[in-house]
Amino acid sequence: MTTRVEIINDFLAINVIPGKTIQEIVEASGSALPFGCRDGECGTCVVSIESGMEFLSDVTDKEVTVMKMLNETSPKARLSCQMKIVKPNGVIRLKY
Repeated sequence: MTTRVEIINDFLAINVIPGKTIQEIVEASGSALPFGCRDGECGTCVVSIESGMEFLSDVTDKEVTVMKMLNETSPKARLSCQMKIVKPNGVIRLKY
């Protein structure tokens, strides 16, 4: 059972097993989505979840802190290094 992750900017679609982070998926797929610290502190990997938020892990404390630092107020904004896919049989569409 997999979940489909679509990276709109790169015209990529990847089927993955829950438990993977978006960072792991992006790095394995060849996407151009940028990463900095890879630990949820710099904000380089902010993405917008266009659909499928319900298939992702809850927002972490690190994400809340970084989004405040960046003055990012969109409820769609997430740090791709902090999100994990937690449910199968869905579609997550994101853009950076």
